Amino acid sequence: MKFDVLSLGPFRMDVFVTLPDEDVVEVCSVDRKRSMIELGFGEKIAVDSMRFSIGGNAANNAVGISRLGLKAAIVGTIGDGWTDKQALDLLINEGVETKFVNINPGQQAFGVIINYQGERTILSYYSETRCIWPGDTGLEANWIYLTSMGEGYEDFYKSAVLWAKYKGSRIAFNPGTRQLKAGLDHLKYAYEATELLFINKEEATLLLQGNHNDQTPITNIKELLIGLKDIGPKTVIITDGEEGAYLFDGQKFLHMPVVPAEVIQRTGAGDAFGSGFLAAYISGKPVEEALRWGTVNSASVLGHVGPQIGLLDPARMQERLNNNKEVTVERF
Repeated sequence: MKFDVLSLGPFRMDVFVTLPDEDVVEVCSVDRKRSMIELGFGEKIAVDSMRFSIGGNAANNAVGISRLGLKAAIVGTIGDGWTDKQALDLLINEGVETKFVNINPGQQAFGVIINYQGERTILSYYSETRCIWPGDTGLEANWIYLTSMGEGYEDFYKSAVLWAKYKGSRIAFNPGTRQLKAGLDHLKYAYEATELLFINKEEATLLLQGNHNDQTPITNIKELLIGLKDIGPKTVIITDGEEGAYLFDGQKFLHMPVVPAEVIQRTGAGDAFGSGFLAAYISGKPVEEALRWGTVNSASVLGHVGPQIGLLDPARMQERLNNNKEVTVERF
């Protein structure tokens, strides 16, 4: 089988713990100026809800792509603990092919996401495991989605990019924190091979500033788009929270505002944008329409606890698009 997208990277099971907004104000607080959720030391705090979901950018992308009717597979690593097995089962139930996943005996991964008043803190644990590119399995795909990985990602990244070039697969790239901190030169080969680069505004500033901490950070959106385009990608998409999303393909600058949405938590919103955009793009939609798909998919995820409950299928995508016809893409 030839897949539409291979999502690349580790994944795990996460538990999302939501604290009630009102009942715990004496023992919980949010300091948005310092980006802090504070919990009372030694307190026993009743939670409002608890949900389990697959965690990891690659898994979020794979589920998002599959929900929208495309063939998705995941190439990554996971342990063999009971939570890891549950994560695999959830992916299979979503129609994602998992036979290219490397299972590491005796290893496990888990995450705890604390949600309070629309903000979150993530406690993340990954065992000492590394992603391994599959051998000669007859693997074929039109696209690969390269995303965040932990320590030791370099060989896997190089194998993935070389494989994509050999197979004629196109590359969408959403670098993680470790990749951004590595700098431009370290992953120059990946940026130059990328067709679609997904990144948020803060990450774009970090990437272009690199190690030159004495320089004034670039914050102008056009300068960021041009700067990222110059490092190799054919098309750059920058998300900027409530300001919406911006795109530059070397010819035109586009801006897509956000659509109205209830915000319960923000985990997975960026991944939802990427999978929505990519699914539309793969389906032959123009970039203007792809921006709309990404935006409404992201808005849907914001209204649910966890990164995947709100991911749209084709029918709900069309419904959301119809309900937000007044929000349109503009040149700037």
